[in-house]
Amino acid sequence: MVRVHNGPLFISSNAELVYDDLIARGKQVETAKRWRALVQRFEAYCGIKDSYNRADVIKFIADLRQEGMRQNSINARLKALRLLCQIQNWDGGFPRLSMPKVKNSEVNRPAFTVDEVIHIISKAREVCSERELGFLAAASVYGLRREEIGTLEVRDGVVKVNGAKGSESTFQIIPDAIKNYMKGYRACRDVRYMTRVFKRVMSKVGLEVNRGYGWHSIRRALATELVMRNVSALNILRFMRWSYASVQGELGMLVIYARHDQDKIDKSIFEVHPFLSIWSGSA
Repeated sequence: MVRVHNGPLFISSNAELVYDDLIARGKQVETAKRWRALVQRFEAYCGIKDSYNRADVIKFIADLRQEGMRQNSINARLKALRLLCQIQNWDGGFPRLSMPKVKNSEVNRPAFTVDEVIHIISKAREVCSERELGFLAAASVYGLRREEIGTLEVRDGVVKVNGAKGSESTFQIIPDAIKNYMKGYRACRDVRYMTRVFKRVMSKVGLEVNRGYGWHSIRRALATELVMRNVSALNILRFMRWSYASVQGELGMLVIYARHDQDKIDKSIFEVHPFLSIWSGSA
């Protein structure tokens, strides 16, 4: 049976089952919400069915590739579909897919230089809309991933970053330099729209970028510069919200047992932040 829903997106019973399954196994609420949203997106694209097959999964993957999604990001989304398969007990189980391995070229994606980010910010302040500046301010100050930029919750003096890639949600200080710009921020959960915003901003600031560049290129520039400014690795990973699981191999139990005061971490990073002064116009 296929039930295609053409109206506003709603939470299906299957998406709720995925959410409940993760919560019952002790996963983080934000992770459960993210997987639930992935199942919703899959259902919106392929229709709401009692069971899916290889053609459905392939069609969904093709759509992800057409929007420019990289292999490791696709692999992360397939985990949610594998769980849906287990819950629904698809005929024949989850389809076998010949997926390419993540290559070094996937890891070494392009990053902007510090000077390029400074140019983007400086020019954007003259030519971009309030909403575009809100996205850019958040991306350049906190080093946000594309999925995180559009899902911020702006509150009194702080932003709640709804973490992606397994990282937990984090409350981080809004520095004075971008407070006015964050007033123009309006959330957007459409990642393809966020990609279009990035391209539009690059066009407005007169910067021609090749394939592979995106919001993450700003994140890489920030991380690289913070390392060059001798910020501690532990503070960088916490400021930029890498998940503990992704760094335990290098930093071991330190990431778990070291004391964690996010406000102090934010303030220490802001003291040496390469882009804050550009937003305040004091550079």
